[in-house]
Amino acid sequence: MITVYNAMLVLLGTLLAALAMLFLMPAYRRRIERFTTERIKRALPLTESEIRADKDRLRAEYATEVHKLEMKLEDAGITGARQSVEINRRDARISELENLLQSQKTNVEEHQNARRVLEQTILDRLPKVEARLGEARRMLLQRDGEIASLTQTGARQSEALEQASQINTQLTQETQRLRSALNTRAARNREAIGDPRFDGEVALRTEIETLRAKSEDQARLIEKLQAADATSQDGDQNAAQEAEAAKLRSQLAKVEAKLEALKADSSGTERMASLEEENREQLSEIARLMASLRTYEDQAKDRHESDALAAKAEIGALQAQVDEQKHTIEALRAEIAAGTERLARQAQHFREEMHRLSIQSSEGEGAAGKGSAEAPRRSLADRIAQPRVPGRLAEASVEVVRPAASNGNGEPAREQRSAGFLKAVNGNAEAAPAQGEKAARAPRRARLLERISNLDKSG
Repeated sequence: MITVYNAMLVLLGTLLAALAMLFLMPAYRRRIERFTTERIKRALPLTESEIRADKDRLRAEYATEVHKLEMKLEDAGITGARQSVEINRRDARISELENLLQSQKTNVEEHQNARRVLEQTILDRLPKVEARLGEARRMLLQRDGEIASLTQTGARQSEALEQASQINTQLTQETQRLRSALNTRAARNREAIGDPRFDGEVALRTEIETLRAKSEDQARLIEKLQAADATSQDGDQNAAQEAEAAKLRSQLAKVEAKLEALKADSSGTERMASLEEENREQLSEIARLMASLRTYEDQAKDRHESDALAAKAEIGALQAQVDEQKHTIEALRAEIAAGTERLARQAQHFREEMHRLSIQSSEGEGAAGKGSAEAPRRSLADRIAQPRVPGRLAEASVEVVRPAASNGNGEPAREQRSAGFLKAVNGNAEAAPAQGEKAARAPRRARLLERISNLDKSG
């Protein structure tokens, strides 16, 4: 059972223990502080030179890392600029090829439209040309038929003229016979010069000579008609010519009958005078008919020749037009084939060029990815140990880095960037311009070597 006495003893023991602890605490604290100080001294440099050397070592490490980063950034900027230039060049080449392809397509469309228009024109004109050719063939056939009919008519007229020439020959022979008879009678009646019969015989001889001359003229005219090609245009004119030939034959028969009558009654002067008058009338009629026949034959011949020449000229023009259209079609086909072949070659060249550009772009992207992959990655401890740079100082460092990409001589820009980064590391805003000026005066590589040598000496 717990009593008040026991409780007081416990309380007294606790108070005594607390009092003992109160006396022992300063000594224990001094011991702890001594151990802690020794540990801190072992962990930290003890002298100011060592602290300054450690600080310089850290600055040198940071400067080396910054220099490496600057070099990598500069290389990346140069690579990016090269890739941008190459991309711009490829874009320009692609746009040029696209414009060329568009122009080629436009040319092909124009050629196709021209070919369609020409084909449509040819298709529209071919039926007309064929119709005209058919009409010309029909006209030729019709004219061939007319020529054949005229040839037959000419043959018939030649036969009629042959008959007339035979009759004329008979008349000439009869005239010669009558002339010989008259010569015989003249020889017999030389003694009776004053006889009126002599005058009649002289008149009869004169008339016979006249008939002979006219018969010779008729023979020459018949020969000319036989040599000429007697043609006519229609059946009415042929019938008229046949009627005229029949009329001539009848007149020749009448002349022959009259000559026979004259032979039977050669002593009548009055009869001879009447026969002479009739013969003159008949000869004049024959001359008139021959003149009209010659005029008609000349007109028919000229008309036939002009029609034949016009038909031949029209057929020649149509054939020339057809040949010209054929040559034009062949030329257009050859041009279209050449344009198609040229477009195929250009399309093949464009495909090869696009394939080459795609391969080069993929190689450039692979090289860039490889370069970025080869960049060393810092550890987590280094990134944590890196001091944080204020926003303004970071912007200043970025502004210092940007002109370096466009600077032709890289040493001053690098010195300025290193000065900016050292300023950020030191955190001293007032001393930064002076350090930047010193960095601008002295070469950067020599300063890094001096710092490393100082670190080695201090170590």
